[in-house]
Amino acid sequence: MGFASTVQHTLRLLDLWVAPQLHGSMPKSSDESTPLRGAEDEKDGKEGWGSYISQVAIAGTGFLADAYDLFVIDMVLSILHKLHPDGMGHWEKSLVASATVTGAIVGQIVFGFFGDWFGRKITFVVTCFLIIAGAVLSGCVLWTTGGFSLVYQLACCRFLLGIGVGGEYPLAASIAAEGSSSANRGSMVSAVFSMQGWGMLLSCIFVLAFLAVGMPLEYIWRTVLILGALPSALIVYMRSKMEDSELFKQAHEDEVSKGSLTLGSHFQQTMRYIRTFWRPLVGTSMTWLLLDVTFYGTGSFKSRISINLMGSQAATDEGQVRDEALFALVCSCMAIPGYLLSIVFIDKIGRYKLQFWGFLAMATNFFLIALFYNTLSGGYRGFLVFLFGLTFLFSNFGPNTTTFVIPTEVYPTVVRATCHGLSAAAGKFGAVIGTLAFSPCENAFGLQAVLGACGVVCVTGAAFTFFFTDDKVVDLEELDRASRDVRPDSSSKA
Repeated sequence: MGFASTVQHTLRLLDLWVAPQLHGSMPKSSDESTPLRGAEDEKDGKEGWGSYISQVAIAGTGFLADAYDLFVIDMVLSILHKLHPDGMGHWEKSLVASATVTGAIVGQIVFGFFGDWFGRKITFVVTCFLIIAGAVLSGCVLWTTGGFSLVYQLACCRFLLGIGVGGEYPLAASIAAEGSSSANRGSMVSAVFSMQGWGMLLSCIFVLAFLAVGMPLEYIWRTVLILGALPSALIVYMRSKMEDSELFKQAHEDEVSKGSLTLGSHFQQTMRYIRTFWRPLVGTSMTWLLLDVTFYGTGSFKSRISINLMGSQAATDEGQVRDEALFALVCSCMAIPGYLLSIVFIDKIGRYKLQFWGFLAMATNFFLIALFYNTLSGGYRGFLVFLFGLTFLFSNFGPNTTTFVIPTEVYPTVVRATCHGLSAAAGKFGAVIGTLAFSPCENAFGLQAVLGACGVVCVTGAAFTFFFTDDKVVDLEELDRASRDVRPDSSSKA
């Protein structure tokens, strides 16, 4: 009773502060605002490329920063290990690598829920400021001899960054989906998500560029971390001028008409919707979790994998970092075509087929690497690098894109960001498993066994896709109407 009373009291206090804000949170149309319109009011194609690019820029530039911040840490940890080998062991690397992902879980759940209740616009601006603060602070940490060492400082800053990064997932996805029609929704949301590939690429390019001009390693790792704040800083003003979509406004008005404006009542209604939509939630959550075990487990330790697959003949720390950055650049260049292929073909192939066969293609490449790991040597090791790069290609032209797209289409507007955030949080939980387990498992069983296990995880992802993923593309307005007809307190299932 004591805990329940505390929760109820906290909700009442939040309602007293937020309710007045919420009544005015749905901006009126203005010439100075960027409208993110309803999903189905643009079927006549009048939006054109200008609106398409504008929406991708507003939602996707922050995602570019997210991917940059999430993937640059691999090379930063490699540099820190070379500068301070005694202070950056396997456990410290795993702690820092998983801090951002752990923060992302918090951000995905919290901002997903508040994005549905409080509005997409204001929460989307807040995530920008969190990313900016976390990125800048990460580059300003100091080596100390006390208990609060650089590792813990960096982990705390990366956790803050992760909260902002996590919030981008449900908000960017919901905004992109609600600003497109059924015919091009997959392409639109995939275009937003594809910014992840360019963020990965930039993280490699910056490191290589700074090495080329002779910048010391101590300055490189700080600079590349701080640069992660730049995309969000450039886009925050545009986000402040946007409007919430017509779909969200209508869903919000329906909540108000049912007396669901308060935080407590919105939470109760959300839980009823989740019970109704439990089956698609299992599918979107588990497939994302299984994907990210492999995607982040291997992606966060590309430098280690490059040493095992190719080795390094560099005689200096700078040369070794350059080799690792070049390997990451090759992986990024193989990954980007996967994003582009998804943009072009997702609405033609369908979500289910793209995800199911993408998982199986990833599994095949992981199994081939494990099978030939000990038999290929010398110049033939490049074949293993090619296979490893293909895992990123088929991930992006497959489940890495579809797990982001599908949750925008199977849940009604009133809980779209919440359920997308829960699905993404499950994915990041898988990423925590992957980043924490990679180093210990490699040390205990070897890289060959780890990559073989990644193949098994991908096969499991294909199985969950088979049993829990539908391939029906629905009109979001019809989905909202159907969910209102079902009623969230009904025992019917979606």
